[in-house]
This record gives sequence, structure tokens and C-alpha cells, in this order.
Amino acid sequence: MYTHTVQYGSIKIEFELIRKEVRYINLRVNKHGKVVVSAAKNVPLAIIKEFVESKSDWIITHLAEIEKLRQSIPPIGFYEGKTLYYLGKAYSLELAEGPAKIELLGETISMTSQHITENALWEEYLHWLKEQAKVKFEEIMSRIYPLVEPYGISRPVIQIRNMKTLWGSCTTTGKTIRLNLQLMKAPEECIEQVILHELIHFLYRNHGNDFYALLSTLMPDWKDRKKALESKYKDYV
Repeated sequence: MYTHTVQYGSIKIEFELIRKEVRYINLRVNKHGKVVVSAAKNVPLAIIKEFVESKSDWIITHLAEIEKLRQSIPPIGFYEGKTLYYLGKAYSLELAEGPAKIELLGETISMTSQHITENALWEEYLHWLKEQAKVKFEEIMSRIYPLVEPYGISRPVIQIRNMKTLWGSCTTTGKTIRLNLQLMKAPEECIEQVILHELIHFLYRNHGNDFYALLSTLMPDWKDRKKALESKYKDYV
């Protein structure tokens, strides 16, 4: 892959050239705003540049559309009106300057802070979310644990981590499970599925047939709960 440029008036158009067995010269603008051209090895570079120049109007129009779309997308972090999920429900974020405090008010998560900066808001919000999780996770554990108690599984200690890839994990000693703080954005039935999943791992270490047989017996709709958890309730905070 090589990068080349052509000049269109005062505008310099940069494109990536991929040499591969294609019948014609192919040109596209990808979602990242890059111009990509594919052409066979025997097509001279001068011919390829001439082709790109002939498509300059089309290229510039598409690059402008992509840039307009980018600017219309709000930032991933904290901003007034951002949608945040809490226990499966969508809330609109309301920000104000003042003593640190977070409240659920109707359809709104009201957040006041003395430091209206990205990092400060992020830290305060996750701290609040963890305090809620300490109570909620224990409450859900109390509902789910009786399902596995007859199998000789001891009630474990819950540790809370803000993890990027795992919803939960457990120790080999059978005394501790770690739950992802991000679970607090999902409905309680999704959290129940993760907790039960980790509890059964104290009986079956791997994901074998026995593991899934018991999981399906104790929670027949676990697949639906898992699917909902994986596909929804992401607010990128």
C-alpha cells in the first residue's frame, strides 16, 4: 500500500494505492475519510492519477459529507444532554457547577461538580456508580445465591472493577467474584445472569456441557439476557 497525491486547483487530494488483481481502477472514500484506490500492477501510476483527478469533484463532495457527519456526532465523554444508562433505563445528563452531588430525578441524572472538566466528571460519576453497585450487586447476589447453594457452593465476596472486556470473573479458590462496574448500566436480569454464570464456575471451571446444562436449568432464558447485555446499554463512560 502506497500513498500518493494529486492536485485539484488549490486542494491536494491524498489517496492510498493498493495493487491487486482487479479488472478496472476502483476508487472509494471509506468511513474514516480516506481515499482508497485499487488497481492492477500493470496500470501505470500516471494513468491512476489521471483517473483520481477525473473523480476529484466526487471525492471532495464525499469528504465534505463525512466531515459534516463527524462534526454532528457529540463527543464520547460528558456533555449536557448525553444519554447515560442506569439499571437498563436511559437518562439524560444534566450538568451544573456546585458541591459534588449526583441524583436521579425523573428522566434525568443530575450532576453538580466544582470541577466541570472531563476527567473530574468521569471520576465523580464512576465513584457514584460504584457506591450504587456495592448495594445493588449484594442485593442481586442474595436473590441468585439460593439457586446454587444446594450444590455446595459457598457465597463469595464481591469485588467491583471497571473492566473493558469482562463482565465478570472468579477466583480459583471459590471465595471471590469480580463484577464489572459497567453492569450497573444494564437491567437487573442481565446482572443476575452474570452473577449466576460466575457462581456456577465454582462448580465447573470451564464452559463444558455440564456448565451450560446447569446454567440452562437454573436460568432457562440466560441466552436472551446475555444477548441484551452485549447489544445494549453502552454509553461509553
